[in-house]
Amino acid sequence: MPINRRILFALTLALTVLLLWVCSKPAEAPAWKPLADWGHWILGQRSNAEFLEKNHMTVTFGSGAPNFETVTRAQFDSLMDAAKAFNDSYHEKGYIVLRYLSTSLNGDSETSTSEPQKNQIHLLKFYNERWQDFEDYLGPKPAADPGTWMMVHPDGSFPYYRYAPYGQETDEGFEAWGCPDNPDYLRYMEGKVRAQAETGIDGSYVDWTHIAGGTCYCNYTRQNFIQYLMDNLPPEVGKAKYGSGDYETIELPKKRGDKFWMEWITYRGQAVAEFHERLRTVARKYNPDFMISGNVFGGFGYGPIAYDAAGNMEMLGKVDDFIYSEMQEYLDSAPRKREDGVKISNSPALKFLAAASHGKPTIIYATEITPPIFPNPTEKCLSAMAQMNIAEAEANHAIFREKRETPPGATEMYAFLAQNRENMTGAQLYSNVAVLASLNQYLADEISFAFSASRVLADRGISHVMIVEDDLLSGGLNRFDLIYLPYLPLLSREKQQALKKFVEKGGRLLLLSECGVKTEYNLPHKELSLAEMFGGKTYPARAAAKNVGEGRAVFMPLAIPPSKFLIPMQAKEGVTTFGPAMAEIFPDIPEGYTRNRIDPQLRNALISAADMIEEMLSGRLSKITGGSPYLEMTTMLQPDKNLLLVHLVNYDVTVAGEVAPAQDAAVEALLPQGKRARRAVFSGVLSEMKPLEFTSRKQGSREKIAFTADRVNVYGLAVVELE
Repeated sequence: MPINRRILFALTLALTVLLLWVCSKPAEAPAWKPLADWGHWILGQRSNAEFLEKNHMTVTFGSGAPNFETVTRAQFDSLMDAAKAFNDSYHEKGYIVLRYLSTSLNGDSETSTSEPQKNQIHLLKFYNERWQDFEDYLGPKPAADPGTWMMVHPDGSFPYYRYAPYGQETDEGFEAWGCPDNPDYLRYMEGKVRAQAETGIDGSYVDWTHIAGGTCYCNYTRQNFIQYLMDNLPPEVGKAKYGSGDYETIELPKKRGDKFWMEWITYRGQAVAEFHERLRTVARKYNPDFMISGNVFGGFGYGPIAYDAAGNMEMLGKVDDFIYSEMQEYLDSAPRKREDGVKISNSPALKFLAAASHGKPTIIYATEITPPIFPNPTEKCLSAMAQMNIAEAEANHAIFREKRETPPGATEMYAFLAQNRENMTGAQLYSNVAVLASLNQYLADEISFAFSASRVLADRGISHVMIVEDDLLSGGLNRFDLIYLPYLPLLSREKQQALKKFVEKGGRLLLLSECGVKTEYNLPHKELSLAEMFGGKTYPARAAAKNVGEGRAVFMPLAIPPSKFLIPMQAKEGVTTFGPAMAEIFPDIPEGYTRNRIDPQLRNALISAADMIEEMLSGRLSKITGGSPYLEMTTMLQPDKNLLLVHLVNYDVTVAGEVAPAQDAAVEALLPQGKRARRAVFSGVLSEMKPLEFTSRKQGSREKIAFTADRVNVYGLAVVELE
């Protein structure tokens, strides 16, 4: 064999051997990456393998880093190794692992009733004696001790909280809170979240990331707030609004009505959002897929109205990777049919969370009916109420986390969801009707009615979604046929122009009362872009409708009375724990929309608006057409699989666990533009999905199908294949 052929043969043989070795070598497992999609998530609090498997869970709580102040460095390193091994083992089983992380500064006062002091926090001992052991996480010890990191009232005192399980007395323990404007506290929290990320957990639910009411008046907050004004409130606006555009010497506002109050509470929300973003940025240096969420949205009387706790969900939704919400107010707002026949529904708040988070997973940490609030609940009661909570959450793009061992009814519900997980994953709330919600109205001490409007539409069986102000500039308004503004007095000219273009391109716009008469700074607009669509420089005195371009705008006047449609009741003491808070300020609170206590005059206006929506769309709606007063409907679109999902929730469930099924509900579902229905399946009894007969007809340029949901116990799901 010639030399060149021998060399070629040898090279070929070597390459063949190498190829065989590579092919026989076990493939490396792909790096773990959590599936951060609502439809995939079923959260099981307890990381017990049998429990998780039994309930088809996909998300659980993993093992996090110990607190620096509670361990020695040797103990810390050992516990970190154990946490990494634990989390790896659950990743191997396919579970996403999250972890609780508190931002509070804990301490013990002398007695359970004595006033806590700054020198009683536990972190102070760590600062004095062992900080140097963790400098690789925390950096050099700061000159100012942790007692100076706290949020403070104007007089220098600090807020605190004492926890006790239901029915038990508090002890000497207390929790206080660090100020996110304080760089020393921020560095400490960055060290804590870095340690969490190093354990391999997929994300943290960060508790107490709020700004306590009546705080913070430290020097760092003052400096940051002044800078915020310089960046966000043009001097000429400050001068027009408050008589001064020089912010260096201002007095920080302390209560409603003070100068710069609107900017103050808006700034507080931004400070919390920036705090979350800073923590996540640090965590992702050590875990690139790390997710973060705060817990600053409780029901507590005023629900999603971010007013005095800095829980601005529209700001947090831009930052947080999932939302963790304690939104229910104990048994009083648990979804069900009350003894007097009232439907208790949290669906407006859930739709708002879906809008504010732009479709990210939303975990509802709801209070169950457990002792001592509800003594000795039966298994029947727990099972039915768990199904009701899960159903309401699922239908509105949320995940329900229970607080006790899962009852059989929940296990049955989770099994059904697992069977349909492939269809749920990737699905987003979908409707051709959008209700515009805006917390900016409340921050300006104005009112709006998005949540009450949503309640009225849901009671009519009309499927709809909420959107927030950011959506107006996202370029995606053409996915709606109609946008409903239930009184938004503040709206920038740019956003009004976006709505006007929406109409000109064929959309329908319904304005309840005079929307957009003020700028985003709460000053009168010189030109009213929305009003101009009706032919004048101001809104007409009476109801008006006008064709604009290819679309149509309708204005419905609504005089705001001196009462502002407020719910007649008194706020209770301790409103950070029990509601109703803000009942004397805003009408659109859970007492109204959850428990259906909307002011009668306001309700009539909202009913008239719902009538107008049906008239403007001439049947182009997805809705329950009648005879099912306790049934609510939502729809979702799964574009990758070309599916339309129809969710039905039956609220005719009592606290005793009695379920009155909805029978033969007539449902109409409007399909996306250019789509037809190929086939459909349905179950309303958590059983195997069965073929669903439907009729189809043209509704304008769209197709609409109609079907009968023969029986819906608590939750019904129809899956429509599109083509």
